[in-house]
Amino acid sequence: MSESQSVTFVRAMLRKGSSVLGASPADEAPDPDSVPDWRYRADSADSMLMRAIRYSALGPIFYRVAAFPKVYIGFAVSNGSAGIVPVLGTTIFAVLLNVFAVWWVVRGRGVRAKTSGRLMYADLAVGVVLTTIVAVAAPTEIQPFAIDVAWTWIVGTVALWTLSFGLPAALVLLIAAFPFRAYLTWIGGLPLDHPLAVSRSVGCMIALVVAMVTTAGILILLGVGTRFALGIGMRRGQRAERLRTQRVMHDSVLQALEAMGLEAPDDDSAAAERLTELRATARAQAAELRRELVGPDAPSARGLAADLAEVATEMARDGLRTQLVAAETEEDYRLSHARRTAIRDAVREALRNTVKHAGTKQVVLRVEESDGGVAVIARDQGTGFSMLERPPGFGISQSIMARLAEVGGRGTIDSHPGRGTRVTLWVPH
Repeated sequence: MSESQSVTFVRAMLRKGSSVLGASPADEAPDPDSVPDWRYRADSADSMLMRAIRYSALGPIFYRVAAFPKVYIGFAVSNGSAGIVPVLGTTIFAVLLNVFAVWWVVRGRGVRAKTSGRLMYADLAVGVVLTTIVAVAAPTEIQPFAIDVAWTWIVGTVALWTLSFGLPAALVLLIAAFPFRAYLTWIGGLPLDHPLAVSRSVGCMIALVVAMVTTAGILILLGVGTRFALGIGMRRGQRAERLRTQRVMHDSVLQALEAMGLEAPDDDSAAAERLTELRATARAQAAELRRELVGPDAPSARGLAADLAEVATEMARDGLRTQLVAAETEEDYRLSHARRTAIRDAVREALRNTVKHAGTKQVVLRVEESDGGVAVIARDQGTGFSMLERPPGFGISQSIMARLAEVGGRGTIDSHPGRGTRVTLWVPH
């Protein structure tokens, strides 16, 4: 993200609030090193970011929950029981309402932008009503202190408006607070130039300015942090997609092409049969590649043993005889679809390596419970190889090891020249 883009984005955040985050980046410029500009949409509450950033409202709400009791205690210590009924009632009502707001934000499903705007105006109306009631009901001599307690709601409102609508809207609210604070002093029976009223009014205005500036800083951190996080996510997502494509090409197309290129003793005498086999292989690989391009397999109700039996049948077309030692149990069905798919595909790659490199057409595939998960062990009595002399290629490092690591599993290979190969694949439940 360039400096000019950062400045533009920060300005948009301060001008329009966190709703700017709700827009998706432009599809025509998905460069992860320069995250595209956000486009504000007035009705973007259904986007993933919009559902996430609604939690930013918890800051001002939690402030009220904590600040109201604190300010009330200060009021009670300074003024005793004078005016305790309206002030205590306001404090209890405000705390309960904001606790409910916390629960609603955390458990709710989010709201659209228009509804969010209405809620902000409703929040402002509640603050106006509460402060007005306290200003009228509190005794005149302690009325400025009583207003300070109810004013905590207005401070939270300014913070919410800064987050939701941006600095211009919060600044309008701040300007409107000056005559409103004077109005509260007047309806409470004090002259506007009363020293106590003036000093407390100045304190109230300073609290609003502090809330607005602090929230603006939080808004910048929220926006810039989210933008950088999106850039990192896009880069990782692109890398994961490239890796998935490489695996698909390696595990299907490349394997099929290599198999087609192998010479057979009867190529000349049985050319027609060989051509039929090649066409069947090409059709099967085209169908498999099409499934991969469409997306991941839909979850199925069958267990791991059934998946491995299908892989063994598939490998039989390449001449590999697989002895599967497994019994379907309840543990098979505890595996998530992602883990079952990962271990199935890793087993397929391990068996293909056996066909290409082991010099044998027989392998034993055993499934067992191990270390709180499921282990699949592929054992052949082929030529084996030296782990030191032959470093792992793409098939081992990515199609087996990395694939299992992505779902919390692991794979190990034990092989020695002349003693065969043992591949152990494990995934947790």
